[in-house]
Amino acid sequence: MPYFDHAATTFLSKEVIEAMTKTMETYNGNPSSLHEEGISARKYMNQLKNSIAKTLNTSRKSLLFTGSGTEASNLAIKGFYYKHKKARFITSTVEHHASLNTFKFLSSEGADVDFVAASETGQIDFEALKSTLSNSKHNFVSLIYINNELGTKLDLDQLVKILKPYQYTLHLDMVQAPLHEKIDLEKLSIDMASMSAHKFHGPKGIGLLYIKDSTKIESLIHGGKQEFSKRAGTESLMLMSGLEKALTMCQENLTTHNTITHQLAEHLLTCLEQKNIVYRLNGEALNGHRVSAILNLGFKAVEGDVLQFQLNRLGHCVSLGSACDSDNIEPSHVLKATHVPKDFIKNSIRISLSHVNTLEEVSNLANDITNIIEANK
Repeated sequence: MPYFDHAATTFLSKEVIEAMTKTMETYNGNPSSLHEEGISARKYMNQLKNSIAKTLNTSRKSLLFTGSGTEASNLAIKGFYYKHKKARFITSTVEHHASLNTFKFLSSEGADVDFVAASETGQIDFEALKSTLSNSKHNFVSLIYINNELGTKLDLDQLVKILKPYQYTLHLDMVQAPLHEKIDLEKLSIDMASMSAHKFHGPKGIGLLYIKDSTKIESLIHGGKQEFSKRAGTESLMLMSGLEKALTMCQENLTTHNTITHQLAEHLLTCLEQKNIVYRLNGEALNGHRVSAILNLGFKAVEGDVLQFQLNRLGHCVSLGSACDSDNIEPSHVLKATHVPKDFIKNSIRISLSHVNTLEEVSNLANDITNIIEANK
């Protein structure tokens, strides 16, 4: 079944399955136990962390394993709030719900939170950001780096330039980033970053929080001293090994992945244009400040839920937007925040590509989109 929903989740690679299987067969001890099996598990866990740290160009002590990307963002945001309640908290209106709803919760708890608007392309409104920054408070800024619905990429250089005169801590939701971009944490001028293994062909159930200084946050899960006393609970070496192998592979294969997905994106849009299909590419232009693999397309002639249902019936996996919002019948908050016209806002679907997709699959998708639109006129 042609799968075009890689922004929601990716399939486990064969190499990742093999790495996880070998780990399960080899390491049975609890990494916190002070006997041979436990010490062996602890050494292997540190080996995995060292490998991940090398891939991301950071130190092992800056990495905290979590249960998901959502938990990683919650740990960053809530963890900072519980230690710095008087800080000013700033985010945007186009965040993933893992961050957006966390800030809404903190706002209900009395936190000083500001939700900055975004432009029509999904880029943060930097002028609006400037007006929210405080000279008298520490500014905690949390933004999505690659938008999971639009593919728009944050202009990080511009952001850091604006933040420089202020006292600030910067957290980025980088869940979509590892599959599409080389990550060098030492060069990014950030304090925290959230990631999730299943977004880059790793296992579900494990995320990663990069944090330059873990003393800045409070733990959300209390118990033992695992993860530098910031996330209690026995570690899963199986999931850690899956994340390590997936991250290493995706970072090594970036050029191939990006070349193929850009070709596929261009091919899809060309096919639709050749068939005279009226569509709107929500967010940045294809060659703009974005990743090509995430396409949010609005079709004037058919509603998005109808199109998704019909495409699924014909064997294509696409989505209406964030998988975390699939039970919500309301239009995407990201599309509303970026002022997508009414003619398109309920008529949009997300097509997210990978190097495993083919030109033939994309051609068939374009043909079926055309036929569904023609049938619904």
